[in-house]
Amino acid sequence: MIEWLYLAVQGAALAMSAWFFVDTARSQLVGRRHLIGVAVLEVVLLVQLAVAIAIVPGEAGGGKALFFSYMVTAVLVPVAASFWGSIDRSRWGIGTVAASGLIVAALMLRIHQIWELQIHV
Repeated sequence: MIEWLYLAVQGAALAMSAWFFVDTARSQLVGRRHLIGVAVLEVVLLVQLAVAIAIVPGEAGGGKALFFSYMVTAVLVPVAASFWGSIDRSRWGIGTVAASGLIVAALMLRIHQIWELQIHV
């Protein structure tokens, strides 16, 4: 796992989450600019997934299935939350998308732990 890419994903997820929580407090609805923010996070996550697909098979250690299940979940969470947030026209629609950034950050932390302790031994 490339450390700077991991940190970029963490930074993008937490920045998006902070931005969206501020908009939740301001009672904003999910708009085009929010979807662009989610798209930026998704691009970084897809780059991380592509790098993982390239690097992980050559590594020794077990836990590869667990690693990739977390990676795929991290990619799908913001998409599902954006869909849900777009449908929910209350103030909490954007809160759902904001929470997805925290979930992605937590999943990436776990992915990093799996990489360090089980795969890249």
